[in-house]
Amino acid sequence: MNNCACMYAGFFINCGGTNDVTVDSLKYIPDGSYTKVGSVATINKTDLLPTLTTLRYFPNTQSRKFCYTFPVIKGNKYLVKTIYYYGEFDGGKQPPVFDQIIEGTKWSVVNTTEDYAKGLSSYYEVVVVSHGKKLSVCLARNEHTGSSSPFISALEVKSLDGSLYNPIDFSKYALVTVSRHHFGGEDII
Repeated sequence: MNNCACMYAGFFINCGGTNDVTVDSLKYIPDGSYTKVGSVATINKTDLLPTLTTLRYFPNTQSRKFCYTFPVIKGNKYLVKTIYYYGEFDGGKQPPVFDQIIEGTKWSVVNTTEDYAKGLSSYYEVVVVSHGKKLSVCLARNEHTGSSSPFISALEVKSLDGSLYNPIDFSKYALVTVSRHHFGGEDII
């Protein structure tokens, strides 16, 4: 894999960043090798993780979809995680609402409004099988986006062991994280 931050066989991308940053021993690299469109912004807030201080946004209202493309191994399973922190990068007070598309299929609607109101970032995760030698992760305008701009703070694409989630027919389904719970412990995950 070319130029990936491969501590855990995958890609750890600092969207909109110009330098490598490290979070929890993972090295995130700038996103310029994986997308050629969009604009970048910096969030000037001191208590943010380094991956949340930059973002890439897509102001072109003439285009509907904006993609990141990663070289992958056909038929392998991948955990894709997208991370968002609005930070009022566009001078507004309300985060835009838009879609996520993976491998050409709508994955979910991104609505970070509730998390952002609490001062939190938002993340989405999905497990998919690659259908070819490239995996695309796209942000797309929808009926709620209006003239605002889809954006992304960080993106992770991690290769998974082939034995994980074997009962799932990935030709028909994907696994999406709904929530995480920690039973029996007192530590916050």
